[in-house]
Amino acid sequence: MSRRRILVTGAAGLIGEALLPALRLTSDEIIPLDRSACELSDPDAARRAVAAIRPEVVVHLAGGTAADPGELYRDNVLATVHLLEALACLETRPWCLVFGSAAEHTPVTEYGRAKRAQTTLAAWLAGARGIPLTILRPFNIVSHRLPAASALGNMRRQLLAGEGRERSVRCGRLDIVRDFVPLADVVEAVRRLLARPAPGEMAGQAIDVCSGAGIALGEILAAMGRRLEVNVRIVPDPDLGAIPAPPRVVGDPAALLAAVGLAITPTAESLAALLLEDQSKISA
Repeated sequence: MSRRRILVTGAAGLIGEALLPALRLTSDEIIPLDRSACELSDPDAARRAVAAIRPEVVVHLAGGTAADPGELYRDNVLATVHLLEALACLETRPWCLVFGSAAEHTPVTEYGRAKRAQTTLAAWLAGARGIPLTILRPFNIVSHRLPAASALGNMRRQLLAGEGRERSVRCGRLDIVRDFVPLADVVEAVRRLLARPAPGEMAGQAIDVCSGAGIALGEILAAMGRRLEVNVRIVPDPDLGAIPAPPRVVGDPAALLAAVGLAITPTAESLAALLLEDQSKISA
């Protein structure tokens, strides 16, 4: 495979920071782009950046999780539309990997609805503009770098901030079941996709990056307690418990296995180990 110019948007985010070192081990030229360098929600800025870089492959990670609906749609939907419109101006259309979210499957939150709008419009626009497009939907990512705004990140922060053999954790529902995916497996899925000898075969596909197995939040919290050798005292938080959330969201790993031969097999214990990997850092 010849050396390619790969543009990675959202390079400063959770996935981007983990993905860049892996991609730099290849022979490709990797060009990171984050909001400090280009605001993709500005169509003129998007066109200028794409025209200057002229990528042959794009990994589009840029997005947002803001509470304000206007910001959500700007950062996820408008940024993606403007990026694809800019790519359509190139003489040769690059292969584009757009990152969606598991939240699209049962969009009970504004974030889920914004991500569904993002990938729906991306698929339509790519078809209309002749851009080869693959949509990746990572399920619930697990890393010790998760922000405290996430359920697992919040639990991790509280456990590590506590002292003694008994530690209190304020949280919402613990019976919610999710398909948890280690961050390293998301990176590996992208690496394998980009290494395919005929990446164009992936165009038009939507791939869930998932395990196909559900694990309850409470199981992971209990596993973190065991790993820290502490007793966890659960304090129900009505506000967190009132956040809309479907009781179970589990993906179908068939497309991932068929595309790149990757099987993801987490357990509550292995996920707890990932969350507590670097106990010196407590996310804000």
